[in-house]
Amino acid sequence: QLLSTRPDLIPLQYLSEFTKLQDRVTPFPFDQVEEIIRQELKGEISTFFSEFSPEPIGSASIAQGHHARLLDGSEVFVKIRRPGIEESIRADLEILAILADFLEKHNAEIRFLQPSRIVAEFSRSLEDELNLDLEYSNICRFARQFKGREGLVVPKVYPRLCTPKILTMEFIHGCKGTDLEQIDAIGIDRKKISALGAELLLEQFFVHGFYHADPHPGNVFILPGDRICYVDFGQIGRCSLEERECFARLLVAVVRRQEKTAARLLLRLSEFQEEPNQESIERDLAAYIDRFLYRPLRELRVSSAVQEFYQLCQRHQLGLKPHIYLILKAMGVSDEMGRQLDPEFNILEHLQPFIRKAVLRSFNPVMRARRMREISDEMLELLRGFPQRQRIFWRQLLEGRLVLNQQLIGLEQSQRLFNHACNRLCLALVQVGLLSASAIIIHARIGPKLWDIPIIGLIGIILSCVLFAAMVFDMVHTR
Repeated sequence: QLLSTRPDLIPLQYLSEFTKLQDRVTPFPFDQVEEIIRQELKGEISTFFSEFSPEPIGSASIAQGHHARLLDGSEVFVKIRRPGIEESIRADLEILAILADFLEKHNAEIRFLQPSRIVAEFSRSLEDELNLDLEYSNICRFARQFKGREGLVVPKVYPRLCTPKILTMEFIHGCKGTDLEQIDAIGIDRKKISALGAELLLEQFFVHGFYHADPHPGNVFILPGDRICYVDFGQIGRCSLEERECFARLLVAVVRRQEKTAARLLLRLSEFQEEPNQESIERDLAAYIDRFLYRPLRELRVSSAVQEFYQLCQRHQLGLKPHIYLILKAMGVSDEMGRQLDPEFNILEHLQPFIRKAVLRSFNPVMRARRMREISDEMLELLRGFPQRQRIFWRQLLEGRLVLNQQLIGLEQSQRLFNHACNRLCLALVQVGLLSASAIIIHARIGPKLWDIPIIGLIGIILSCVLFAAMVFDMVHTR
């Protein structure tokens, strides 16, 4: 499941297989469902629901969903968190942390991806998904930012039937974006719905900076009247205004074939341990542009272009910031789903007006004045705190409590070689000592004996030979 959300780590052909792990999990028994509802809502199921299906509609690793009907007849979808899932996740995260630490120490090829950081990020994401009350808040914000938006339906949520372990929302009758037969049966305009899906996704990212981070076909329903409804708001992406504008300028630089500008902006949107070679990045970006942007738009597959872009970043040991790879993944999924609905669809055609607005917004005098004010406030705050920091510094210095931490970057390999050489030298001294002591014991003829040879001296000679063989093997192996 972790890998199914990280297209920057694994090839696309594996994503679809790993995605199956998200909703094909063995459900937990209905008696446990009743117990959770009894504990969380302080009453029996019949107190809140006139009907409640014992068989779940879908079952995932964190929660499962049931179809139900309220006392007033409203159809609802009840999402219930698995019992004991916290302990299971805690054990899994401990295993992942151990594996990540091992990879960082022993695999230089993926060390730049910082597996420990990925596990920590995944842990925070899981904590959010475990709390269904946060998903309720996400739905409320999503509904508020798109209030009155034509073509979008946001499920109604019932706050009185929501807790950190239970989420009750309106039951949506619709079809998946990949069910073309049903789409045609209910009279959906494929071209219109594919364009609407792309515009909604891009509007979430570039306008609001708060977007559905997992818009795969199972989480996007198409409704009669050419409408779209998002479900499952457990994974939400957030992006600052500056990063959205930087991403838009990166796309503009790539389209305009400005390799130097694109390389500089890519570095701003990436995380890296060592300063990369910008000229090498520019050459690779030029080759990337030549490969994908000199062909007709109808032939360009966004998912393939995105995967190639991930590989370019990996070659230069650049780790894209999480919200950037999330929106790239969402764009790839939206492009594939849109092409299934409309063979002439291409998300890049819908991307242009959003990029244009984002770039123009960065030159808006009002926005620039607001940024200058934010910078001046930060500088003023820094100046205000400067005298206090100086007093603390000089007090610690005069009292002898000042501690200086220094780290020499780039000497890790030399340090490892030095430690290895010291270990080998110590092994050689132990070997020589064993050999000398054994020779003295044999010469002194100290018993007990084996074949007229002192046993202690014989054992010392054998150990000395074993250490010598280990040294020779190590010298050959590490040459």
